[in-house]
Amino acid sequence: MNKSVFWLFLLCSYALCAPIEYEYEHKFILKKDAPGLVLINHKEVTKKPTAENPNNEYLLKLRWTLFTNNMLTLLVNYRGYPTQYVLEKKYPLQSIIVPLLPDGNNKMIAQTYAKIVFNDFDQRNKEAILDIFIEDNQQRIEVEFKPKKKP
Repeated sequence: MNKSVFWLFLLCSYALCAPIEYEYEHKFILKKDAPGLVLINHKEVTKKPTAENPNNEYLLKLRWTLFTNNMLTLLVNYRGYPTQYVLEKKYPLQSIIVPLLPDGNNKMIAQTYAKIVFNDFDQRNKEAILDIFIEDNQQRIEVEFKPKKKP
């Protein structure tokens, strides 16, 4: 009995520690008030394109406004809903989750979200380094980042 409990514990520990494979990853290096844009094309959209949004893209826009006491004030706007966060470089205050689409039938595998992580702040250049990870197991969206990564 003790061996089976041990193996069950070991299996659960491995499942919890396994790294998540994200479908999209990007690193933004932004100066104050410079926007980082994530264009999200929802494949399942049935509404008609408009002049403002010809490709049925949703826009995730982020920029930072203040860095003081090792805390970064981040403004995030997704689909016209502005939010403000204060991030630090220590767990659990270093990241936020932004749901991109409603969950599908199976909430475990049908989640589509963006995780924004405050990676570092370059004091010399006054630039914030943010990592964006997008989870989309069921391939419900297509993503484009602006500005692109520098070579």
